[in-house]
Parts: sequence; structure tokens; C-alpha cells
Amino acid sequence: MRVLFADDDQIIREGLANLLNHQDGITVVATAENGAQALDILATQPVDVALIDVDMPVLDGIQTAQRIAKQYPKLAVVILTAFEHEESFARSLEQNVRGFLTKDIPPDRLAEQLKRAHAGERVFGSRPTEMLTSNFLAASSNAPEYQYFRCRVEALPPYLRDVFDLVIEAYPNKTIARRLKLSENTVRTYVSELFVALDFTSRNQLTITALKAGY
Repeated sequence: MRVLFADDDQIIREGLANLLNHQDGITVVATAENGAQALDILATQPVDVALIDVDMPVLDGIQTAQRIAKQYPKLAVVILTAFEHEESFARSLEQNVRGFLTKDIPPDRLAEQLKRAHAGERVFGSRPTEMLTSNFLAASSNAPEYQYFRCRVEALPPYLRDVFDLVIEAYPNKTIARRLKLSENTVRTYVSELFVALDFTSRNQLTITALKAGY
């Protein structure tokens, strides 16, 4: 699996790249010191996963993720950060990134998470997961706000409800197809129908709303 790693700190950039290169199945094919340089590399270098630091000059991690999503929609982007600001986490979710991890993660665990992201799964570190849980608990006290959403979910036909249950678990279409014994084309069609039925355009936003609504 080919990884691009972007971080403005040279010591972290070179050190983590070296550690990842010692993990099975991982090759850091290029490094960048800012988002603009990362985009230049992507224009010429095949990459499977882009591991992007949040706090970088020229283009920060979120801006870089936004441009990657537009130019390379199939490329898995994982945000890496030394801090855990909820605002950065929320902004990254809006860009449909595949994961949000903190720099204290051990190299072997990071390699595992990058492989999962490449396979289509969403990966979050422990602190970002706590943020989602806190948001859910805060929202639970205001459950009527999500009553309309719950009513729409409960009104879904069985075939879309099955897809909904797997989408909010962050399973990619390939896995959903295998679990439901459907073709990937059929799953793509059903996911599109699900978005129309629930009035969503993003899997991440649907997942967050479902979590807040108690699913």
C-alpha cells in the first residue's frame, strides 16, 4: 500500500515515514512539508492513502483534504494531528475524510488503521471517538430534535433499512454487498435511494446524525 505523508515538522515527517516503512504492507512513497507540495506529488505519484497533518503552512490539512476530495475522490485521506480540537475534527468530517488520528498512536496501530482506511472503512482515534460520544450524549437530552429523522428511518422499506444499518457502521459498498448478498451496483443504487429518502448527501453526516439520534 502506497502512502503519502505530509507534515511540516521534518523530524516527525522523516521519523514516522521510517517507522511506517518497517510495517508490513506499507510503503511511504513520498513525503511533503505542506499541503501544496502534497498536491504536486499526487499529480505525478500513484498513492493509495494520503496521511495529512492538520497544522501545516501554505495549505493546512483540512484545505488539502478538501482539494484531494475534489481532484482524487477515490483516494483515502486520513488526518493526523498532535492536538484534538473538536473544530478540526468537525471540519475534517465535512471533507469526507476516511479517518482522524492523533500522533500518539503507535506505528503498528497506525499502519493497521491506514490499511483499514484503504479498504474503505472509517478510522478514528480514541479522543475523536470520545468527541462523537460526547456529542451523542449531549444530543440525547434534546432527542425531539431528531424525532423527524427517526420517523423517516423507521419508514424506510426493509431493503433500505438493511443498507442504512450497515452504512452508519461505516462499511464500504463492497462489504455491504457481500453481507447483503447483492451486487455493488445494486448497493450503490440503494445508497443513493437512502440519501434521497433521508435527505442527505454525505455518509459521514448521515452517520453522525444517526449516532446523535440514538442508532
